[in-house]
Amino acid sequence: MRARAKILVVDDNPDNVELLTKRLVAGGYRTCEAYDGEQALEAVAREEPDLVILDVMMPKLDGFEVCHRLKTDERTRQLPVLLLTAKREVPDKVRGLDTGADDYVTKPFNPQELMARVRSLLNQRTFQERRVKEEKLGALGQMAEGVAHEVRNPMVSIGGFARRIRDRLPEGDPLREYAQHIIKEVERLEAMVEEIVRFKALVMAPYQPVDLAAVFDELLGERQGRLSDGGVTVVKHYAPDLPSLQGDRDNLKTAFGNLLDNALEAMPDGGILTLSLAAANEWVRAEVTDNGRGIPKDELANVFDPFFTSKMSGAGLGLTMVHRIVTRHGGEVDLTSSVGAGTTVVVRLPLRQPDGGPRP
Repeated sequence: MRARAKILVVDDNPDNVELLTKRLVAGGYRTCEAYDGEQALEAVAREEPDLVILDVMMPKLDGFEVCHRLKTDERTRQLPVLLLTAKREVPDKVRGLDTGADDYVTKPFNPQELMARVRSLLNQRTFQERRVKEEKLGALGQMAEGVAHEVRNPMVSIGGFARRIRDRLPEGDPLREYAQHIIKEVERLEAMVEEIVRFKALVMAPYQPVDLAAVFDELLGERQGRLSDGGVTVVKHYAPDLPSLQGDRDNLKTAFGNLLDNALEAMPDGGILTLSLAAANEWVRAEVTDNGRGIPKDELANVFDPFFTSKMSGAGLGLTMVHRIVTRHGGEVDLTSSVGAGTTVVVRLPLRQPDGGPRP
C-alpha cells in the first residue's frame, strides 16, 4: 500500500484550515498547515507535500505569488496546486491558471467536489511520475546497451592480457598484484555487461500460477549460508491460505531475489530481515524489510535508476530489473527508507491478468 498522500492546507483563517484539515483526514490523507504565503513556501520545503490547497487572499504573499514561485522553481514545478478563493470573477480564475495553478475552486465550496478534485490531481501526479520514470528507464536502458556493446570486446582483450602478464610474473612481484587488480575490475565490468544483456533481453514466459510463499522460501534456502554467516534473523509473516497469482515464476524469483540481496547487503553486521505476504481485493502485497543502513532521503527518488549507487547496494541493475518485472506484471513497487533505521520495499501484484498473459 502506498503511503498516504500529504496535503498542505494554506489559509489565513484558522477556521477554514481546521475545516479543510478535518475533511482531508477523514478522506484518508495526511495534512500540514500554513497561515500565510511565507509560511506556505517554508512548509513546502520542510514537509514536501504531495498537493497544496492554497487560499488566494492572504497577508505577506498572496496565493497567486506563492503559486507563481512554486511553479517557477524546478524543485516544486510538478507539485499540484489547488487555488481556493471566495472570488468568482473570471479574471481572477484566469490569473490563477496563468500562474500555473492546476485547478481552481471558489468558496463556499462543495465538500464532495473539493475531494473529487483533490483525488483527480493526485492521480494525475502519480500517472505523470510513473510515465516520466518509465521514459527515463527506457532511455537509460538503451544508452547502457550501447555502452555494453562498445566495451565488451576491449574488456576481453584487457582481461586476457592481464591474466597472461600475471601468470608470467613470479610470486611476490608487486606487478603481479597490480595485474590481479586489473583482472578483478574487468570481471566486475563483465558481470555488469551480462546484467545489461539480461535486462534488455528480459522475456516474459506465458503466465502460470505462482505461489509467492514458496518462492520466498526457496530464495531463503539458497541464501541460508549468507544469512547464517551474516548474523541475519529472518521473520516471516505469511497470510494463511495465500492464493496463487498469475505470473512468470522465474522472473518474479529474480525480482524478489534482488530485493533479498539488497537487504542483506544493507546489513553487513547482521540484523532482521522481515518478509510479509498478504492478499486483498484481487491483489497480493509482498513486503521486504531490513533494519540496515537505510538510504538518504535525497537519494530515494533515484533508487530505481540503472547503475544508481547508494549505501544500500552497489551500482547495478538490480532494482531497475525489479521495477521492470513488476510493472510488466501490471503491479507497483514502492520503496521507503530511513538512514539508520532500514528499508522497506512493497510490491503489489494483481492476482489475475486481464488477458492471462504477459504485458509488453
